[in-house]
Amino acid sequence: MGAIRPVKLEGLDIYPATVEGLQETFGSPNFILAKARWMSDDEASNCVLCQNKFNQLRRKHHCRMCGRILCSKCCKEKMPLPQLRCEEPERVCEICRPAAECVTKSRSTILSFKFEAVKGIVSMCKEEKGLCKLVELGGVQMLISMSKEPDAALRAMIAEGLHILSTHQPLHQMLAVVGVIKALCWMISACDIVTEEKAVIDSLSALTIFCKLNEFKMKALQDGALDAVLKLFQAQTTPAISLVAVSTLSLLMENPNTHTKIMDNPGNILRNMLLLCGSEDEQMQEISLKTLSHLSMGTDWHRHKIVQEDFTAGQMMLKVMRSKPKNDQILCNATCLVANLSTSSEDQGGLQELLSCLCEIMKSDVKSSALLVQISRGMANFAAFPQNTDKLLQHLPVIVYKFLKSPDNIVKMHGMRAVLHLLSKKPSNTVEELLRDGAGDLLTNISRLPGVIDAIQTSLLTQAPSRSRPSFR
Repeated sequence: MGAIRPVKLEGLDIYPATVEGLQETFGSPNFILAKARWMSDDEASNCVLCQNKFNQLRRKHHCRMCGRILCSKCCKEKMPLPQLRCEEPERVCEICRPAAECVTKSRSTILSFKFEAVKGIVSMCKEEKGLCKLVELGGVQMLISMSKEPDAALRAMIAEGLHILSTHQPLHQMLAVVGVIKALCWMISACDIVTEEKAVIDSLSALTIFCKLNEFKMKALQDGALDAVLKLFQAQTTPAISLVAVSTLSLLMENPNTHTKIMDNPGNILRNMLLLCGSEDEQMQEISLKTLSHLSMGTDWHRHKIVQEDFTAGQMMLKVMRSKPKNDQILCNATCLVANLSTSSEDQGGLQELLSCLCEIMKSDVKSSALLVQISRGMANFAAFPQNTDKLLQHLPVIVYKFLKSPDNIVKMHGMRAVLHLLSKKPSNTVEELLRDGAGDLLTNISRLPGVIDAIQTSLLTQAPSRSRPSFR
């Protein structure tokens, strides 16, 4: 990821600007661009812009930015180019002039010039030819290098520009190398949440794009994405910011290495996340529950802490499951979370109400196959603990009907897990119920599982070997 590769934009092969030394320009406003290769005089007989033929009167001139040869009419403007270490005015062609002028003005100490520079670059981001030219001439590096500007209005424009650039997939590798993730994290932390809401949302939305992509997730973590997002949870954010923040955090938490940092965060992120599960915004509920489900994939201590914190937060998981949300995904994420928590041996007592609620949902008319998978998984996990055996035996007919007879193989397997746990705890009661209905389904499903019959035969042979010496009684 250290080198900048050519990109294809709008069907054209574009060679992005590179800088001398390290390519990252975050926090380096005085970066120096590598100079373009100059065309040799014998390579051009016509001006590349107006196509007029060179002669004794129409002389050749090099554009200092792109290195191409043009006539005096198409390359008449002169300006300082500090980005090329040219403090005296130099010739720039009409094609390069808008982007070059913006990069030059960005070096000024006059705030109005900086505004003009950023406004011009953001405008160029929004149209085809402009985007290609600013990529070639250092406009991307300029925006990233200016991300630490203290002026809020200027910062808002920079955030908008970086968000626009981040929506162009071919630019992702270049942006990551140049330091866009660090720049976005800095702005998220530096912006005032109340007065700079749009800048925060633009920066967060751009950061989310990189967090979604596997090739950039680790870099996002290395460049401070987790700390930046966690700071938002410690502040009083607006609903719009909270929604994007939870979405970004959910993506980061797909990496198990983030879990401990979240659990140990002094800002009580876990409690805030549980409270968001009770939001009236169903999208917020869905994403918060998904995020907690990622967290529940960690250690037993993580699961135990979620259960404990849920009680202090007002049993938000139970409220969600009893609320009968219209959005099936909310219930699916909630049951997924409960199913993960149900593997914790020390929390079975604290999970009894959630188990009862899961049983009620199981008995309802569940149409979503994804939801049925999570319910069956939760039932199988709860069945592993003897304190739940009597309660689950009462629901065994439903387990047989909903799970063992399901056309979904995953649901069937979880159903088998549940029944086998019950058999191991209370064999006579379980067999009695299975003989009414379910024994045939259980045996048929077991026989179809690859390797199961062989495993049983192997186990039996250890107790009753196929070869033996004569025995005497």
